[in-house]
Amino acid sequence: MQIIVNLLRGFAIGVANIIPGVSGGTVALMLGIYQRLLNAIGALGSETLKALISGKTAIIAELKRTDAAFLISLAVGAGAAILASARLMSYLLENFHDPTYGFFFGLVAASLIVPWQLIKRLSMGNIACCLLAAALVIGLTLAMSGEDRLHAAQKKALIKGNITADTVQHSVNKSIPTDPKNMLLFFAAGVVAICAMILPGISGSFMLLLLGVYFDLLICINERQLLMLAIFATGAATGLLVFTRFLNHLLQKHGDATMSFMLGLVIGSLYAIWPFKSFGMVAGRRVDIANIIPSTFSSNEGLTILACVVGMFIVIAFMEIEKRQKAPARCSDTA
Repeated sequence: MQIIVNLLRGFAIGVANIIPGVSGGTVALMLGIYQRLLNAIGALGSETLKALISGKTAIIAELKRTDAAFLISLAVGAGAAILASARLMSYLLENFHDPTYGFFFGLVAASLIVPWQLIKRLSMGNIACCLLAAALVIGLTLAMSGEDRLHAAQKKALIKGNITADTVQHSVNKSIPTDPKNMLLFFAAGVVAICAMILPGISGSFMLLLLGVYFDLLICINERQLLMLAIFATGAATGLLVFTRFLNHLLQKHGDATMSFMLGLVIGSLYAIWPFKSFGMVAGRRVDIANIIPSTFSSNEGLTILACVVGMFIVIAFMEIEKRQKAPARCSDTA
């Protein structure tokens, strides 16, 4: 039964990663598994490699120590979500953009109570950490202008062959040079991207855009440049192992300040996933430019608000279910 629950949790994280601006880390925090996920990833290391070559008994012991069943269930669920719902989410974003974002806005807004409850003591320092994190996410979101977003979408469409080169002012390389400078950039980008994905409220793909590596990575995928992809993956693996340990250290030594910072990241992400936006069209696809306040109230706005309420209700319902499940355990402990 627990494996099924973890598969569903992984599925939710996978769906979140498909939505631009929504972080898988936010969903993990909302589901109450963020700390467990960090602990499981942080347990991986040289001991795991030694166990793999030390026989069946050592492997079984290492699987238990690293909470491997939990990690594998999440990974399988997330992978299944990406494969199963990528087209559905693309359809919803193109045809029901505002209600889809409204639903996730409601989910994230209601989930703010999770990191809030984990903060044991409110202080000026914790408030400052929260405000700093919120400002960081909003600042990153505003770092690309509407014109930059449109041009980025044009470059992506050109790489995929959806538009001709005449549509875009700047040309796109057909392959990425494998010089030491580019290798170092790809390694660093892998580290930054995975760190962003772990943190609630920050999109890893958006960080790649800011670093100027997003389209180079797409080209490497299209051109099967395995060396550069391997370097990026190595950077991601390094960042995953190192950053999770660093986060665990911060949560253990400075729990309230770290959780306040994460609360701020989630608050800031609400700006990124605000459902009402001005937009342009590139290759038949919508490109969001800036947040707006609707000047009229139509069926679209009504459906968006309804979707937001439904999203909030789902989170509150899950929290209530989890509270009731924990209640009998507490009663038995006191008995």
